[in-house]
Amino acid sequence: RRTRGCSPLNPGDILTHTEMCQVEGQMLQRGMTFRPPPAHGIILMSQRRNAPYADVLDDDGNLIYEGHDEPRSTAWPEPKRADQPRATGRGTPTENGKFAEWTDRYKRGESPPARFRVYEKISDGIWSFRGSFLLRDYMYQLVGSRRVFRFVLRAVDEDFGMAGFPTYEVHAAQTRQIPTWVKQLVYKRDKGRCVLCGSGEQLHYDHDLPFSKGGASAIPGNVRLLCARHNLSKGARIE
Repeated sequence: RRTRGCSPLNPGDILTHTEMCQVEGQMLQRGMTFRPPPAHGIILMSQRRNAPYADVLDDDGNLIYEGHDEPRSTAWPEPKRADQPRATGRGTPTENGKFAEWTDRYKRGESPPARFRVYEKISDGIWSFRGSFLLRDYMYQLVGSRRVFRFVLRAVDEDFGMAGFPTYEVHAAQTRQIPTWVKQLVYKRDKGRCVLCGSGEQLHYDHDLPFSKGGASAIPGNVRLLCARHNLSKGARIE
């Protein structure tokens, strides 16, 4: 099992909710958690058909992440009919507000962009690590009869320097990323097990024909589940 302090996660790693909480050192119960740099925040996203929010990963490496609604309460019996809040009734910022305020500071040149680790829900209790993203922009858009936050994040590679602070290389494109529908199909097809040894531990989505050799990400037949041992032993060679 993965625990905090183990080797770093790689995009495509598969975790249970418990393992994800162990990696992050906290109980993850909400979809968006802001932490100011140099710390990283957490985003839990979903592109499943029944997802409560309209999150989108596009082909250019952008995550369009929808803000969160008012909590259901006596005052807000229908959160989907109310504007998504920037502040609470006490005037303190919601997570939406924290995301937006830091982005405003970044765009004014006062602060670096906020960094987030993004996890995507594949099925109940199963998550896939999508990688690190930087928060670049946001919109507060009228959708139907209410206003909704759309946060724009960009996928990045991390490189920790001498001072321990991360530097970044922005991805030009994310064609290597495996689409959500392929991940869901492959996880179900392979029954949540490594196809080589049957292990259900430390799983990873693997390109059968490596991406570096021209293997496609959007073809389920070229994607399979491997455990960490077999994924590392394969490397980029063609089997």
